[in-house]
Amino acid sequence: MSMMARQRSRRGAKVVGALLVLAAVLALALAIMACGGTESSDEGSDTGGAPVPGGTLKVGMQPGNGQYDPVMMAGSVGDIILICQAQENLVALAQDFSVKPWLAKDWDSPDGKSWTFNLQEGVTFSNGEPFTSEDVLYSFERLRSKESPMAGVYANIKDVVADSPTQVTFHLKAVDSEFPSSLTDYRAKMLCKSVKDPMTELVGTGPFVLESYAAEDRAVLKKNLSYWQKDADGNALPYLDGVEFIYSPDTAGQIEGLQGGALNWVGGLTAEQKQTIEANPSLKVITTKTNYMNALQIRVDQGAGKDKAVRQALWAGTDRQAIVDLVAPGVGVAGNGTFVGPAYEAYYTDEQPPYDPEKAKQLLAEAGYADGLKIKLVCQNADPMPAIATAWQAQMKEIGVDVEIQQVPTDVYYADKGTDTWYEADFGMVDWGTRAVPVTYFQLALTSDAAWNYARWKNAEFDSIVKQIPLTLDEAERADLYKQAQAIIQDEVPMMNFIVLTAVAGESANVDGIELDPDWAHTTFTTAYFTE
Repeated sequence: MSMMARQRSRRGAKVVGALLVLAAVLALALAIMACGGTESSDEGSDTGGAPVPGGTLKVGMQPGNGQYDPVMMAGSVGDIILICQAQENLVALAQDFSVKPWLAKDWDSPDGKSWTFNLQEGVTFSNGEPFTSEDVLYSFERLRSKESPMAGVYANIKDVVADSPTQVTFHLKAVDSEFPSSLTDYRAKMLCKSVKDPMTELVGTGPFVLESYAAEDRAVLKKNLSYWQKDADGNALPYLDGVEFIYSPDTAGQIEGLQGGALNWVGGLTAEQKQTIEANPSLKVITTKTNYMNALQIRVDQGAGKDKAVRQALWAGTDRQAIVDLVAPGVGVAGNGTFVGPAYEAYYTDEQPPYDPEKAKQLLAEAGYADGLKIKLVCQNADPMPAIATAWQAQMKEIGVDVEIQQVPTDVYYADKGTDTWYEADFGMVDWGTRAVPVTYFQLALTSDAAWNYARWKNAEFDSIVKQIPLTLDEAERADLYKQAQAIIQDEVPMMNFIVLTAVAGESANVDGIELDPDWAHTTFTTAYFTE
């Protein structure tokens, strides 16, 4: 699935939770001691120094599911960030949300319907095979297959033609003004056509090569000696000898490791964790804007969510800013209830129904719940989800809604089967990673035929608008369509986006060169280096 899932262990009573955290810290320490290799010193370091080639970057990370196929993988943060070190896209998303060249050095379209991409020359896969247009064809054949969750996103592709070994043209069924942006998705990695099972064999053109993987322990990656990119001075990349992802199910253990100098980098920090890092002179914080969302999804085909008035009541009774102030002060902004956040600038609408608990009570009474309503909210056990769920639970109590929170481990929550999963729950908390353009969210989750239409919501007017968005070449007209789509979501309430978070990572003071991706789990360590 597409959302960025972050895994944590199940928690019970407070004492049990404390013991789990302590165990995670001790396990992390033992794992690091067993790891060996190069460790950076945090004494006397300063940032901005010249790159010092070599060294191994030790990254604290939630365990993944050990899946390498970007198309079919479940999509946990641990798996996503791992494949991003080994595999690459034709284009990439810059921090300002523009599209930048990567495996494709440039592209052009005379009419928005035919897009030609010129590929970098001399690129090889980690198995020694050359990267050519045939690999692009193979990758998109898989992306467009019926089994692919991206089939709807790329349904507008009529065919893909290899014009030459270093040139490929996408012929679309209809004009798509935002087509290059759709290629930045982490699932659109370029795969080697000779690899029989991409789920179990991690082959790519990226800066690092997977040497070993042990679930719940670590993933060890070594420098790709034949990597194609060089820095501005012509020096070979990456600078590092390798990267090790040291798995710990609780971020508290990762923060301990970072503070003690055993880890060099930890991403996905909360506001409290950010403050902890800022207070330590041997560490530093890096941030960037995102559209990483924490949202409530509501099924409209069964249960209380079937009634539009109930959904509107929940929306009216939710004070998003209060949740931000409590859970993510300084690292988040209140969502407008839709998939579109303020980072999209002209596409974003700040027009939305105000927080109105009295109206919420009235709507509930009209729906037949004047004496109260009880619902179960399924929530993955990963920060900041439990805190958001608890804050929302308190607000719902004020309008007469009794929310029972069911916390489950992330791997259970994003499993293919089960009642307490993101796709089956009547009410569930889901985190969505940043996409280059918001229409991708609509195509994945909200149109009537979307692969991940968790709400089972169908709205013909919304579907029509979504189809028009990529066809519209004028940006002002396209922005208006986006705002129309948001207005429908805000009225129908198949989802409620509570918070849009800033991406925050902590790193050792002697680590530099890392550009945090707008979807932090896509961050690569291609240009990372130690300053001493």
